[in-house]
Amino acid sequence: MSDNFNEISDAEAKRRAERINAIKRSVRGESAEQPSEQESAALAALAALGDVSTGAAPAPVRRPAEKTVTQKPLDVNDILRELDSQKAATAPAGNITDAEDILRSLDEKKAEPDIPKPMNRPAPVISHEAPPKPVERPSDKPALKPLIHRDAEDTKLFNVGSATEAETAVKEAAAPMEAPGKKKKKRKKRTIKQRLRDLFPRKGDSVFECIRKILFLGALVVIIVCGYIVGDYYIDLWRSKRENQKVMSEYWDEAEQDSTRPTQVDADNRKIYTLLSGAKELLEKNSDVVGIIRIEGTQVNNPVMQADDNNKYLRHKLSGRESNAGEIFLDYRNHFDEVDGEGHLICENSDNLIIYGHEMGDGQMFGSLNNYRIYDYFYGEHPIIELNSNYEQYKYKIFAFFVLDAEDDTETKFDCWNYLNFDDEEDFYDFVNEVKRRTIRLNDVDVKYGDQLLTLSTCNGLLGDRSRLIIMARMVREGEDLLEGTQNSTPNPNIKWPTLYYKTRTNEKYDPDAEFVPYGPSDSKDDKKETETASQEK
Repeated sequence: MSDNFNEISDAEAKRRAERINAIKRSVRGESAEQPSEQESAALAALAALGDVSTGAAPAPVRRPAEKTVTQKPLDVNDILRELDSQKAATAPAGNITDAEDILRSLDEKKAEPDIPKPMNRPAPVISHEAPPKPVERPSDKPALKPLIHRDAEDTKLFNVGSATEAETAVKEAAAPMEAPGKKKKKRKKRTIKQRLRDLFPRKGDSVFECIRKILFLGALVVIIVCGYIVGDYYIDLWRSKRENQKVMSEYWDEAEQDSTRPTQVDADNRKIYTLLSGAKELLEKNSDVVGIIRIEGTQVNNPVMQADDNNKYLRHKLSGRESNAGEIFLDYRNHFDEVDGEGHLICENSDNLIIYGHEMGDGQMFGSLNNYRIYDYFYGEHPIIELNSNYEQYKYKIFAFFVLDAEDDTETKFDCWNYLNFDDEEDFYDFVNEVKRRTIRLNDVDVKYGDQLLTLSTCNGLLGDRSRLIIMARMVREGEDLLEGTQNSTPNPNIKWPTLYYKTRTNEKYDPDAEFVPYGPSDSKDDKKETETASQEK
């Protein structure tokens, strides 16, 4: 049969193709530039018949992107079957049925009703082997890539390049297509109440999840409580500082007129004590006020309170409000300018006035006194303490500052806050010389029997909770230079620390035999002891 096909000339094949195009255009009213799918199939089949001698494969059929199917489309298989039947019926090539008859017979088939094909149609076989390479034939158009065509009635695969691509195409064809314009359903937002409820263990949570939530809630409670405590502490300090500044500002405004007032005496030549102008305002606020204390260059500028015990003003302000800062207060056992209704002293003042105050973190109360221990220059710049009673103005000169153990029960014990009065001169010098042995810095301030002493006591972190910082001063004598003996201080080379101090600093040791210059006359009690010891050794 191939010999018969070879006898058809190129002119005859061209004529047949032109004839077929003319018939198609006349029947369907379509232009030659836009052939329909049926024409493309018929042209491909006839081109195959006219080019058998070359052995070229039929060109792939390009389908338009959009079409409207009104009739049953031509099937290439129907065309091939029709051609085979014609070729089998005619022996010579010149008797082959014209293309018009083929198209006519196909049109008759199209007119028949479209009966659905049985469902047991064999599925297309997809080979997993690499397909044979197609025979290259010259063409002006680029080769078509494997396409997936989706018809309205069915999905068919054409020109699948490989098994992997075929499987992918089948999966894509079987996947459900989303309706155009359909949006993804938005996730509903949870309310604040729901979010808070999720912080607590719920029914259905795993054991690990319940433990995690419980630990989280516990940590949250700890953070809130600690935050409240810290915040309350600093807010309280701020309130305390503001109240104190207001009270002392009013006091010093009134105290200016008291600096030049004359001293009054009665007929018996006894001094008459009258209230200072600033003290009147303080006493109106609180009758427990016994005076004020101030150290220039520090935050010590406070009223001094005195109650029936030493606990009341540890946690209370002058106004009566509870506060961690408390107030600065005089030991309840002390006597300090106690005056009767006539302006006369009820009793003599104590030999040693003991005043207490907290060491606050922001420097309030006695918090700034720690600077005497830390900074070498601080004492020389701030050696004077102002202590006014409600009736008189006094100044004290610092001569020592040291650290004690409040619970010391060893040989280094020294509870200086219990020395309010001295029995005699010897007792006085024993006390002040023990102070000098312990002072952190030495100076040239002299201390004599009869000088009224002032002791400031506050907490200190050097030895932990048991540590106390002591500032010791004596009253400035009449006509004395305020700064005399305070400007040439030097570090004490042999400090007598509490026993607790040496437990953590084993390389340090107090030498009792080191050179020491005591206060007072040379025949003091300590000197007598040293003389007796020396004579016994001889």
